[in-house]
Amino acid sequence: MYNVFIDYNINLLDEVLKDIANITLFDGKNLTNEELIDKNCEILFVRSTINVNEQLLRNTNVKFVATATTGIDHIDLAYLNKNNIIFYDAAGSNSNSVAEYVFYVILRWIIENKINFNKLKIGIIGYGRIGKKIANFSHIINAQIFVNDPPLKANNYLFPDYVNYVEIEELLENCNIITNHVPLTYDGNYPTFNLINYNLLKLIKENSLLIHTSRGGVVNEKDLISLLEKVNLSLAIDVWENEPNINCNLVEKCFFATPHIAGYSYNGKLNGSLMMAKYFEEYTKLKPNYDIFLNELNKYKYLLISGNSDFYHIYQKIKNNRLYDLDNDFLKFVCKSNLDIKSEFTKYRKKYPIRYETIIF
Repeated sequence: MYNVFIDYNINLLDEVLKDIANITLFDGKNLTNEELIDKNCEILFVRSTINVNEQLLRNTNVKFVATATTGIDHIDLAYLNKNNIIFYDAAGSNSNSVAEYVFYVILRWIIENKINFNKLKIGIIGYGRIGKKIANFSHIINAQIFVNDPPLKANNYLFPDYVNYVEIEELLENCNIITNHVPLTYDGNYPTFNLINYNLLKLIKENSLLIHTSRGGVVNEKDLISLLEKVNLSLAIDVWENEPNINCNLVEKCFFATPHIAGYSYNGKLNGSLMMAKYFEEYTKLKPNYDIFLNELNKYKYLLISGNSDFYHIYQKIKNNRLYDLDNDFLKFVCKSNLDIKSEFTKYRKKYPIRYETIIF
């Protein structure tokens, strides 16, 4: 049997592999190189709480690494490639979860501010899995849709007719809702670190809604705070620079502020775990017990979004879950108290309750 290490926060993966692998569960923040060597780890499943690099993997027998997350900025891909270590991620597993979060924030903003649906101009920065879902929702509510994604454009991607491709400056100038869905990258042809800085932020119209759910560092928080001294914006932020030591000054200025949980639905986590199991089977040719996943994923019924949907009803149905609002209340409460934000942010995410998705895009 293969010696497999699994972060204990990867739901049910140990259960579906327990009969075909030697399993060691670990806490991502405490895993060491010595432990991997001592227990002869060959396959490593992680989340974003640990950096997978030479310091962790040197002199080990690890030949396969997979992260049950969409983001991979915690993975040293160059080191893995250099050492012929196979790598997989869970890209797309929580896209519906994040899209639902954005959908809820948009509806809340529209309803609380009595915004006319017919006057919506939605700008989507990054047209990947999540961006496409947001565009689909935007099309259903008859909003004008503006998209910016230079890598896709460079590859001659054919955008749908209902999408207007524009440069990022035009998107920010024209839209009253802006949502950001790009990965965090520092190099290459299209780096996104500090992509949305003061020069771009100042283009956003007064009283617009800016939603940030990609990765901390894509939006320059210092520049954003400076802009807020001059312009009134509604901010919905789920990802932060320097997590978990986040900027409470920015939290207090938000319309909606949450502790990096947009993609934390139970469905999204199970989808990520299911992908990990399939990668394991592909690598080892051993079949996991998929019934455990499927039984969980098939327990619940969801609302389908269409042009005939009653969006006020859907908004109330998601709101009745109460978790999004509790997330918002929690972060603002901690920032107003004498509690340590770094510690509380980490504990909250670690013990995050089960949140089921309500809608499917």
